[in-house]
Amino acid sequence: MDASPSIRTLAKMAGVSKATVSLALRDHPRIRPAERARIQHIAAQAGYRPNALVANLLAQLRVSKTFGYRSTLGLVCVTKNRILLEVVPTFREWIAGCHARATELGYGFDQFWLYEPELSPARMIQILDARNIRGLIIIGVLERGALPPRFDPVWERSAAVVLGARPGRSNLPFVSNDQFSTSVRAVEELLALGYRRPGLCLNQGLDDTVDNKFGAGFWVAQSKLPIKQQVPVFRYELKAEKRFRLWIKRYRPDAIITAHGAIEQWLQSMGLSAPRDIGLVHLDKSDVENWAGMKQNNAQIGSAAIDMLIGQLHRHEKGVPLLHQSILIGSTWVPGPSVRELGG
Repeated sequence: MDASPSIRTLAKMAGVSKATVSLALRDHPRIRPAERARIQHIAAQAGYRPNALVANLLAQLRVSKTFGYRSTLGLVCVTKNRILLEVVPTFREWIAGCHARATELGYGFDQFWLYEPELSPARMIQILDARNIRGLIIIGVLERGALPPRFDPVWERSAAVVLGARPGRSNLPFVSNDQFSTSVRAVEELLALGYRRPGLCLNQGLDDTVDNKFGAGFWVAQSKLPIKQQVPVFRYELKAEKRFRLWIKRYRPDAIITAHGAIEQWLQSMGLSAPRDIGLVHLDKSDVENWAGMKQNNAQIGSAAIDMLIGQLHRHEKGVPLLHQSILIGSTWVPGPSVRELGG
């Protein structure tokens, strides 16, 4: 068919009202799944194409309203230790941002833990179908293989967005902090305060989780300094205090960028304090109060993930795309007592 049929034409073909066709094409839960599928099949066979201008106008009208309840989304924890979602401030802020934005748009949340003993992929699909959950936020990707292949059928039947880090084994879209620019900005702020030998102390596993973007950003920012001012990265581990002491004595950093609060205690055990002897900058201010550092805007990251997911639902997209899609949210520098003031 050369021209896209109208909603009126599709309604006649399906033997239903125009309103029913409109709702079915938007996957609205008011229309039974079987009926939605039938109408969508008729539309596809007839060559129906939505009018982009009209769709955009309707979307704007919908956003201008205060939404009542629309549907339920799924929040899927894929870390083996689900208590981390409660105790890690970054995770809590991501989830709070998700809930706030979802509520604003009229969506509820059901939570799932991928390692629940009775939760097989088939059982999870059964639950999602029964609750009409078509959109999933995936959180807790702390390892590159965090999405077990056996759960691929779950992602294939859903619209899904990974929150916080790029999944290593899948092309699922993701939303995260822009860790590269976060690290670059931290170095730039220290240099603006008069520091000349910034160092990075970061666990290798943490950097691996974010595709080594923290380390890469630090390297790029530091490469602009004279070679004699460049400090190699110290790879933090819980039992690495002895190596840390040697690193401090050998390379003499005048400021440290890190994501690990224990560094402050290690410095104190050496008789050093911030900012008197050395500056301290945290890569995620969610984890500390009395430091300068980068606010990763975690609530905005959660909100952006919801917007990305609902956009997929409106476009009737599901499954794993051929190419990665991502949204990166920048960080904000927050001054604090762990660094000296400008000119200090």
